Amino acid sequence: MSLKVKLCGFKEQESLEAALKYNCDFIGFVFYKESCRNISINEASKLSQIIKNTSKKVAVTVDSSIDFIKKICDNINPNYIQFHGNESLDYLENFKKIFPDISIIKAFGINNKNDFNKINQFNDVCDYYLFDSKVDNKFGGNGVKINWNLFSKVKIDKNWFLSGGININNIDQAIIETKAKMVDISSGIEIAKGKKSPKLIKDILTKIKTL
Repeated sequence: MSLKVKLCGFKEQESLEAALKYNCDFIGFVFYKESCRNISINEASKLSQIIKNTSKKVAVTVDSSIDFIKKICDNINPNYIQFHGNESLDYLENFKKIFPDISIIKAFGINNKNDFNKINQFNDVCDYYLFDSKVDNKFGGNGVKINWNLFSKVKIDKNWFLSGGININNIDQAIIETKAKMVDISSGIEIAKGKKSPKLIKDILTKIKTL
């Protein structure tokens, strides 16, 4: 199968170069001050210059102002904005009017089947969904996996990323149980919170090619 991979939370060049070398599809930068993976717009701009057209740039934001997102767009020219907070449909529709050429990934925290009920209202404005675990109402990045059995009980009308606690030891099982065609990995390529490992990046991207 051709599994698409987004690796997220890059802050330094060595790990980013490993992701590019082993053909990561989506490269994520996190712009959220409360995250251990937060990066400044200036630093992300420097790193983004080494990303070639074969990998898509994703800017991850949480309930950010349109002015802040405009600064991100002006400096790193992302292909996607990932909205990982409580952004409303009106907010996303307004964003799309201002930035019609930038695609939207909307993230949702999932604890149970009922959490999927809120997604359909976003079908017309979003390009992809991303499903992450929801822990203490925090906005993802916690390394906790979703109950994968939930995905056999819902119908999702949009292409989507599976996120939450995915690593080299469980990715094959995650794909089998959820039938995901796209994955988002952050803590699973780290040796400490916020510290990416070029070796883990190489190993997991190499393994994914065999799935």
